[in-house]
Parts: sequence; structure tokens; C-alpha cells
Amino acid sequence: MTIDSTTHKSIPLSYLPDYAQFLLNKHLSEFALELLRISREENIPLLRYFSSFPEDELVKLSTASAGDLLRYLSQNNLVAFIERSTDEFLSNRLPNIEREEIVVEDITIVSLVRRKAFRNFLPRYTSDIGVFTRVMEDVDRFVVATEAASFNAYNCIQQENIIRINKELAMRQEELLEAQDLAGMGSFFWDLEGTNSAYTPGALKIFALTGPSNIKSFFEDVHLQDRAKLRAAIDKAFTDDGLYECEYTYTKDGIEKRISSRGTVNFVDGKPVSMKGTVKDITKEYQLLQKMMRSDELHKQAQAITHIGNWSWDIINNTITWSDEMYRIYGLEPQSEEISFERFLSLIHPDDRDKRKKEIEESLATLEAVDYFLRIVNPDGAVKMLKGKGEIITDNQGQPVLYNGTCQDVTREYLLNQDLQEKEQNLKQLIRNAPDGIIVIDPNSNITLWNPKSADIFGWTAEEVIGKKLTDTIIPVHYKEAHEQGIKRYLRTGEAHVLNKTLELVARNKEDKEVQISLTISETTQAGETAFIAFIRDISSQKETQAELQKKTMLLEYRNEELKQINKELESFNFAASHDLQEPLRKLQTYSSRILQKNPELPPQIAEDMQKIQKASARMQQLMSDLLSYSQNTPRLQDTEEVDLKLLIEEVKNNFLTGIDENRVVLKMGELPSIRVVRFQFLQLFLNLFTNAIKYQVPGNAPVISINSNLVNSDELPFKGNVLIKKYLRISVGDNGIGFEQQYAEKIFNLFTRLHHKDEYSGTGIGLATCKKIVQNHEGFIEAVGEPGKGATFNIYLPEECLVR
Repeated sequence: MTIDSTTHKSIPLSYLPDYAQFLLNKHLSEFALELLRISREENIPLLRYFSSFPEDELVKLSTASAGDLLRYLSQNNLVAFIERSTDEFLSNRLPNIEREEIVVEDITIVSLVRRKAFRNFLPRYTSDIGVFTRVMEDVDRFVVATEAASFNAYNCIQQENIIRINKELAMRQEELLEAQDLAGMGSFFWDLEGTNSAYTPGALKIFALTGPSNIKSFFEDVHLQDRAKLRAAIDKAFTDDGLYECEYTYTKDGIEKRISSRGTVNFVDGKPVSMKGTVKDITKEYQLLQKMMRSDELHKQAQAITHIGNWSWDIINNTITWSDEMYRIYGLEPQSEEISFERFLSLIHPDDRDKRKKEIEESLATLEAVDYFLRIVNPDGAVKMLKGKGEIITDNQGQPVLYNGTCQDVTREYLLNQDLQEKEQNLKQLIRNAPDGIIVIDPNSNITLWNPKSADIFGWTAEEVIGKKLTDTIIPVHYKEAHEQGIKRYLRTGEAHVLNKTLELVARNKEDKEVQISLTISETTQAGETAFIAFIRDISSQKETQAELQKKTMLLEYRNEELKQINKELESFNFAASHDLQEPLRKLQTYSSRILQKNPELPPQIAEDMQKIQKASARMQQLMSDLLSYSQNTPRLQDTEEVDLKLLIEEVKNNFLTGIDENRVVLKMGELPSIRVVRFQFLQLFLNLFTNAIKYQVPGNAPVISINSNLVNSDELPFKGNVLIKKYLRISVGDNGIGFEQQYAEKIFNLFTRLHHKDEYSGTGIGLATCKKIVQNHEGFIEAVGEPGKGATFNIYLPEECLVR
């Protein structure tokens, strides 16, 4: 069995694949540990099956599972992941567990664990709130899709189990009926308040009936001398302890039979409502017993054949006499020892000993011997169920002197009936607690069973629909004729179009509203007749979810087109900024320079204005250049390479940084490692920091720039946050410039932010914003520490894994 995953093929994952690839490349081990930690925190039931596993084995399993998940997601292959996962679930190929050990909570909590883990690692991937939101939207789509598939698989497994159990019960019922037939037995159910009485085929055969009869006609076939005894046994069961047992002669169609019958009464609010039990044709045993009782030897043979022993207790002398069969029933060699009352009690099962002792005491007090059941324990440990009868013999003064009786080994019959009752109870529990609606109808479409889940789905209680036709309840009007014709055709020809198939249909509830359902129908047997059992699941919410997902998918496609158009416009803007928009500024600078050169005698005011034009256009050109540079610093970590920081700084100093000699700049470098970064971005990073250090220098001082590095633990970071990486490489760039107030430490990294007037210090306010973006591209952080008049230090924190050992 497989789950249809076509509903997931239309769900695009726009941002999650790149994020999954990032986790797979950079943080697989930590992501696996986080999944394991959250699983323990949320107490997933499945963890109890791994409690004996060593920690390293659990981590290994978690890492393998996380790797598979991230690989599928990074390839944008959600369908393959869902198909593989559900196939392993349905095919019972889950690692280390059986599929039946999965519970609903496992599915829902696994979805929660995955969502939490993806969310916790997002700050390492991006600080852009838009990207953050879109990644989590993709995660939500992934979670909804996998959870829906898992629940479908779970429901399929539950349905398989129900069908399997139903088949096993049907097989057990057939075995029981066969065993009853071989043993000359049958069972009956007597409905005292309705018309649901039923006999098994064995019982019908014993009573020579074709169906259940009423009590009056039944008693007419009981031998006249046994009617009062039978009536008394039934009345006793109805009014006393609910136990019924009687042996009587029954005559039907001229054939006389001796029948042994026993059963139990079911009471509701103290009122008998039904009786169930067994009947056995003991005609041969009875006739044989009658003949064999003519002599002691024949009597012993009868006891051996029927497993009935007799006993006699001499109350005055406290001696007990057992027949040979009694010894055999108790697992003793015939006449191997004398049996006293105390010895007899010692052979009774401990749980029944006090009860039997009290029964004997009451019989001696009332002079009425009651029939009894008790368990015994043989010397070999075997437990047997016995039933006994007795009578009290009194002397002339009415005092009990003898207590005589018989005892029969009924272990086999007891176990057979107990097994039947347990199976019936298990079936009732299964039906009552089933996650699907279960409805049983007879060949006439009359409802005979309606479980609580059916009531939840359709609104009718069992009392409201039992006995009604299915076509008068949940089947829509336009399906009624097809339903009835289908049943008739199957009963007539055996041709079935819908049996053992899962269909999605529309039904109606008590309020005459449509309900989307998933339906599977199987054939079963009830009271010896063909019946049909339907397994129903309400899929209305699932259909609504599918429709909503389709709607959201269409909206996402529309949004994607919008984003593509916006990207095109941004590309056009970049082109204009780098070419078209800068061309007028170059002309302004060119022509203003020509005017000043060709007209040295210009009035001072006009010359000053022309110089201002040159400065403004130059500043505008620098601003546009910086903006273009800032927009181009996008995350491209696939371009990383091994970079020696000392060589990189020397390159910045010699090839890019102007004014080194003029300003007498001193560079002090400590121990600097090699790191794996995007080289051209870090060239720009250090160029901006060094330029800042030279620009914001105290007049008259020689700039001193110090560069150092060291490893720090995450708990030493100057900020709080959800940081999972244990260690960071800190690169510090300090200067002896004018510094700044610490309250502006965050503000200076904002785009276009300047702490000084443009006439005091040149610049566009983009350089430090570019530095921050470059560090974030490498999953790091940057902080500024300053003090007015004493200089500033910029600390760059990069994940330890960028360090080249």
C-alpha cells in the first residue's frame, strides 16, 4: 500500500532548499543534536524505544536522519522525501522500531521538533526578516505536507489492522463453530427485550431448528418431567447470581435428545436483558451412563468417558470416598491415598478455596446442596475448571450425615467459552475506540452496528439508527438506488464493484449537510449470515486543507512573478546607477573644471560656487558608487577561498589604501590566521575600516592601527541571543582616532548614518554599513567600541569553522 503524494507536487519550496543546503554544509552535526535535544524536551513517545541506546549511537542515528532530510530539501524534492518516508512507514522498514509502535503524538511532535530546529538555526543563515519569514513559510508548507502524508499512512495502517483483526476474528469464529460441531456443542444468545436472539449452527442443529424460536414453543419440546426444573434454573439465573445451568430431555420431530445447557445472564440496572451460553448434545453420554450405572464397573467406565467422578463425604467420621475418575480428575493415581476434608481443600486453587469452603458450610446449614464451579491445581501444576452437583443426606433428627455428589472436568469447554468471550470483548473495545467510523449492515441494508466515531462523523447516536436502513441515514438521495442494486447484484452473482476498495465519496449527516468521507467496505458474517462492514473516515478538513493549499500555491506563484519583475527593475536601477546616472555628474565636474581653468579671473563668488558644484557632484558620484558597492555585497559563500589575513592586509595597504605615507600611518599586526572567506569582500572590509581610522584621526597625531585575533567562547560575546555555535574567531581592528560616544555604537552601522557634518569629515555613511553586511554574509557579527578622544575598536566575530587550521 502506498500514499498518493501528487498533492505535494504543486508546492514549490523557494527558500528552504538553499537554507537546507546551508545547514547540510555548515551545521549538520549541530542541527542533528538540536533535533535530538528538542525531541527530548518535547518528550516524543518514540524515544522510549531508544532508551537503552548509548548516547553516541543516538547522535549517529539523528545525524543520519537529519542528513537525509536536508539532502532531500536542498534538492527541492519534497515529493521523494514524503514518498520514501511513508513507504518505509507502510512497509514496516522504520529503523529500530515497528510501525505499530508509532502513535499520533509521534507524528505531531516530530513536526513541531523539525519546525523549532529550523527556526533556531535561521539567525545563522540570515538576519533579513523578509528571508526569515519566507524560509519559515516554506518550513510550514513542508511540515503540513509531511504531517498530512504521515497521518494518511497512520490511518492506512490502522485500517489494515482493523481489517486484519476482523478477518482473524471471522477465522476464529469459524474455528469455534467447527469445534462446536465436532464436540456436538452450540452457543446461543437470547435477547429478552427484542428480536435479536441468535443461535450458532451447532445449536440450531441440536434443537433441530432453522432459526430462533420463542420461549413458549421451545418449552413445548422439553420433556414434561423436565420443564419445571428448566424453568426453575432459568428463574434462578434471572433473580439470583445470573448463572444458569440445566440438563433436560428435548424431543423434536420424534427424536429425543439429552441436552446439557449453561450460560450467564446480562443485567442492566438490575434487570435481566439477555442471556448467552452453550448447549451440548449429551444423548450418547447420558444413555451410556444410564446403562453403565447397572454395575460399579460400568459406572466407573461412564465416569472415565464423561470425565465425571463421584464422591461421598461421611460427615460424622470425616472420611471422604472418591471414585477412580475423581482421583484422575485431580491428577492422582486411583486409590493412591485417603482423602480428608483438609486434603481436599488443599487441592483447590487458592483463589477459590475460601469460596468453596463457605458454600459447603452454607449447604450443611441449609441442607440444600448448590451446584458449583471451582478451579483445582494438579500436582503437575495444571489448572482445571470443575463443575459439581451434590445432595445432603440427613438422619432421623434432620442432622446432615452424608454429603454426596458428582464432579466433572469442564476445563476445555470453559476455556473455549472464555476465549470466545475475550475475543468478543476485544472486538467491542476495538470497534468502540476505533479512529474510523465503523458501520455494519445486513443484506437488507439495515444498520446493525454503529460505533461512537460514526456518531461523531454523522451526528446520529447508535440508538437513533440501529435497525434503520442505511439509505435512510447517510446515503444521499441520488445514490440510494445504486446502493440497493449493488447489494442485490452481489448477493445474486457475487459481482462486487466497491468491496475492499477505498473510495472518496459524499455522504450526508443528521443535519442533511454533505460530508466528504473515505470509505472501505468489506464482507463479514453476522449470526451466520452475510453482512457488510464499512470503515469510514471524515476527510472534509483534509479536502479543505488541500483547497487552501492550492489557493496559497497560486498566490505564491503570483508573488514569485512579482518578485521576478522587481528583480528586473533593480537590475535596471543598478545599471542606471553605474552608468547613466553617473554620466551627468562626470559632465558637471568636467565642465566646471574647464570654466575655472579657462577663466582664472572669475569673480570670487562665482569661482567659489563652481568649486561647490565640483565638490557636490564628486560627493554625489562617491555616494552612488558606494550604494552600488553595498548592493553588490550579497551572500555568495560558494566563492569562499583560503585567505592569509596578513597577506590580505598588506595587499590593502600597498595597492588600495591611499595616504599611508602622507599621514605617517603605523600598522601593528599581531598573530593573524588564515581564514576561509570571500576574498574581495574582506578586501573591501579592511579597506573601509582602515580608511575610517585615517579619516577620523586627531589633528596632528600619526594614525596607529592595530589588528589582532583570538578565539572566544559564545558566552563571552558582548550580545545576547540564540547562539548555537560554541566558539568564534574575533578579529579586532583598533585606532587612536577621535572615537565616538558608545551610545552611537549601533547607529554607525546604519545606511547613510554620519556622526559628523560632511564639511568636517568626508564620506557617504555607507562604508560601515557595507562592513556589517559583509560580516553577516559570513554568518558573523560586528561590534564597535569607542571613547571620545581615545579612538575606536571594531570587533569582527566569525564562526570557528571559517578558521583554517
